Parts: sequence; C-alpha cells; structure tokens
Amino acid sequence: MPSSIIVIGAGIAGLAAAHRLAAQGVNVTVLEAEDRPGGRMSTDMRDGWRIDRGAQFLSSGYRVIPELIQQCGLSAQLRLVTPWSATVSSGRIHRLNAHRPWTLIGSGLFGFMQFARLGWWSALDGLRTRTNPLNDYAAWCDWDDEDAAAWAVRRFGEKALEYLFEPMLQGFYFQSPEETSRALAMLLWNFGTRGTHTMALTGGMQMLPQALAEGLDVRLSTPATKLECRADGVYVETPQGCLRGDRVILATTASKARQLYQPDNPAARQLLETRYSSTIMIGIGLSEGLNVEPVPVDVYGVLIPRRERRVIAAVAIESRKSPDRVSRGELLNVMLDGVAGARLVDADEADVMAEVLPELETWFPGVRRHIGFTHFCRWREAEPYSPIGRSRVIDVYRKSCCTDQAVVLAGDYLGIPTTEGAAHSGMWAADFLLAQI
Repeated sequence: MPSSIIVIGAGIAGLAAAHRLAAQGVNVTVLEAEDRPGGRMSTDMRDGWRIDRGAQFLSSGYRVIPELIQQCGLSAQLRLVTPWSATVSSGRIHRLNAHRPWTLIGSGLFGFMQFARLGWWSALDGLRTRTNPLNDYAAWCDWDDEDAAAWAVRRFGEKALEYLFEPMLQGFYFQSPEETSRALAMLLWNFGTRGTHTMALTGGMQMLPQALAEGLDVRLSTPATKLECRADGVYVETPQGCLRGDRVILATTASKARQLYQPDNPAARQLLETRYSSTIMIGIGLSEGLNVEPVPVDVYGVLIPRRERRVIAAVAIESRKSPDRVSRGELLNVMLDGVAGARLVDADEADVMAEVLPELETWFPGVRRHIGFTHFCRWREAEPYSPIGRSRVIDVYRKSCCTDQAVVLAGDYLGIPTTEGAAHSGMWAADFLLAQI
C-alpha cells in the first residue's frame, strides 16, 4: 500500500480525493498552481457582492458533494433555490417549475400532445434508468451510442430539442446537443424526472473547497512542472523543489494532465485528449436593483435557446439564488454560449459588452442605465465535451487500471461535467488506491 500520495490539483476532484485519503490515515500532499483552492468551484467578492466564478448550483440529487458539505460542517449553509426558472420562446419568457411539469402547458411553451409525448417517453426511459447513479458517468455507458440531438428529436420531437435540451446543454455546459452523447442528456434529464431540487451555498461555492483545503496539506502557487515514474516512486518537480510520492492522483483538466503524463493505457490516452467548451461569465452589479418586467419575480434564471439568442445562453438572478450574494441592488450572472465564448474569450471587455448589452436589454429593459460594475470570469476550458463514446472510455479506463499503477487520473473529464462528477472522480481515484490496503 502506498504510504504517501501526491495529489496534483486542488479543484474539487483533487480535494475530494485528498480528503478521503487523509481520513484513512494516508499521508497526502496537494499541489495547486493557483493561489487559492477550488478551480472552477470558486467565488470572488466585488463591492460586497459574491460572484460564483464557475459552478453555479448544487443539486439534492448529488451524493458526494452533500457528504463533503456535512463533513466540513457546512450543512447550515445549504439553501434550496426557488424551483421557478424560465425559457425564452418566440420572444416571450415562459415561466416553468421543474416540480410541476404541467407548467410546460400552462406557460404556453408546449401544447398538450407535445406534453403527453414528453411525459410518456420520460416515464419509460426513467424506469429503464431508475437505478443508474447521477454522479457516475461510466454507469451510463449503455446509452453512449447516439448524439443527444438525434435522440431528443426521435423521443420527444423537434420542439423539445430546441426549447428544452439545447438550452439546457448550452446554458449549463456551453455545448450543442449535436456534439453531445445522449448518455449525458438522459442523465441530466433524470435530475428532473427524479424530482431533485436545485441548491446553493449561501456564502458562495468557494466555501466547500476552502473548508476541505483547511484540513489538508495544500501547497498553493505550487504548479507541478514535471512528473516522472521511477522504480522507487513517483517524482513531481515544482518551482519550489522536487517531491516524491508512492502514487500520484492527477486531478487537473485533461490538457494539463496531458502535459505531465504520457500513459501506456490506450483508454487513458484517449481521455487525455478530451476537448473543452469555452465561455465568459459576466457578473453585472446593478446599483438600483432590477426592473422585474418581463422576468417574473420568483424566477432565478433564464435560458435562451439558440433560435432566440445571439450570444447569451443563460442569465442567473443572484438574489433569487441566495439573498446573501447581493449586498444591495441586484447581481446578474450572464453566461455566453459555447460559440460566443470561444470567439470572445480573449476579446476586450468593451467589445464583449457591446454584444452582450443589447441582447440583455431585451429581457431586462433598462439594465444598461443601472450598471455599477462588470466582473469578467473567462474560461477557455469551461466544461469537458461529452461526445459519443466518452462514457464508455471512462468505463474501460477504470476497469483496466492495475493495482501497481503509479498515476491515477481524476477530474471533470472522468465524470459528468458538474462539481459532483468531478468530486466523484476524485473519490473513485482515492478508493482505488485505498483498495490496495
């Protein structure tokens, strides 16, 4: 059994792995290139407003994240978010409630026959997948055989694709259904059919990784620059010196892992080639609050389908997610779709806002006059793409790992593209090593 393990990366995957190992008495050192833990699960403070930089929400359907929150003593910081959201169609905002499916009809978004078709196939597919975990993407490999667009049209019709699945995939993951496996779409749809609730941490997403890091040996501003496997262990070079461990958990994005590690395992090599979508998240502080028309007062977020949008995929109204996020007025979190994100990720802020504000004014009239600040978070690697085959490759990789393996992979590209998926991958890596005891 390895007596010392180095974890490279202090995002939620690396921290979850290190936390599990340390709890079992293993000597763990975590290396992080940035000056704070969390990665895309982090929060900025700006003039009294809390701005989640990447991950926006949690779910009651998660299993690993709530367990970590409880272990860190943060359960009191969890709050349920209003179940009301909205989708744009034909230039109108349609108010929807995930726990009241009939609001699809009541809002005017769907007709009765469309709703009946949606309900029938959702129930049938839900029965077939009811035992599948919502955090283990490898468990969905049997459905990793068709793109989400083709599946959605075949099952539910064109309108369901354009006004349910497409805005969900772009608004949350900045990628199109045509480039996404139905395995991911079905998994995400199950969050709704199983009646899960959207949740938030009152003090921002940073609370959890910060709490985890405080109980671990985390070395910030310490990037791994070279990884070498030798007969007597694994050596990791950093600007501060070289560290030796018996094993390494490589918990970074695929591109960073690829720079450090060239595995012999074909499945691992394929996973390390995972591409990412891009986006820009823009926090917009409104000093005088928000004119609620035409957005209803209980709606926490608006998804804008591709048939309706220019560059904005989603807008979250932060006070309705958690009132403590907003010290005064209102805070909007605007997310660009994957196409605009890739095109504008390096553009000047003024050029980005020149495209964003006219569209934002459509749904939030007068917002331009009340802007106190804009806060940009640019993500060149926002979420891993999930094309056909990724779930199956993850499954093959895990089954092919051997007991004397020096480097074990973890990270968002080894799970569903959520904080829960990343945390689950870290737990899996830790448990794989612990099983050698």
